[in-house]
Amino acid sequence: MKSILLLCCILVSGLTARLSAQYQGGIGSGSSEASFQGAPALPLTLISFTAAQEAGGVTLRWTTVNEVGTAYFVVERTSDGRRFTAVGRSAAAGTSTPGEPLSYRLEDPAPPAGRSLYRLKSVDLTGTFTYSELVGVTFPGGAEASFAISPNPSPADQVGITLGAGVQEGTLRVEIFDAAGRRLLVDEVHGTGGERLKIPLADALPTGTYVLQLSGETLKIHSEQLTVLARE
Repeated sequence: MKSILLLCCILVSGLTARLSAQYQGGIGSGSSEASFQGAPALPLTLISFTAAQEAGGVTLRWTTVNEVGTAYFVVERTSDGRRFTAVGRSAAAGTSTPGEPLSYRLEDPAPPAGRSLYRLKSVDLTGTFTYSELVGVTFPGGAEASFAISPNPSPADQVGITLGAGVQEGTLRVEIFDAAGRRLLVDEVHGTGGERLKIPLADALPTGTYVLQLSGETLKIHSEQLTVLARE
């Protein structure tokens, strides 16, 4: 009888171990939320990521250091802060000499007129990925800016915006998104062209780069890059 009980304990212990190993989850487990929240840092350091208007298009440049097992990079573009489109993909070096920077370059040959925001997606060999902060470029031919953020960088608990002269009086919808496209704030304000508005943030934003989007009944959706510097 004791031998049978001992055998059962061994079998249960082995099954539990196998189940634990099978369902540990994490990045690549099928949970898109896990890909954004709490994702482990990739084995590289992103030194810089820039966007500049050049020769009828936009040139994206970035520099990394200490790459280990990096697979590729994807540059994505958005005009509204929510829907991102892949501009192009660049193979990564995979492994770099410690302390030696690597430079990459990618062209966006047909950016839309007006303001566009770009982010860099870094992917390693396991499929784990992270996003850079946003960088913006205004391409000629777009409509006059509907608003400007001032000051920008802004404090973490309040954002100031100045409405463009062509904005008609009415209710405006204000939304703030992070670099992953998650909406962090929705608010409504009343204003008219030339007016300066202050938008309080109930939950202070951490230091970083965001997208502030403004829209209304008589105003097309317009987005601007918002930089927040939280107080120490």
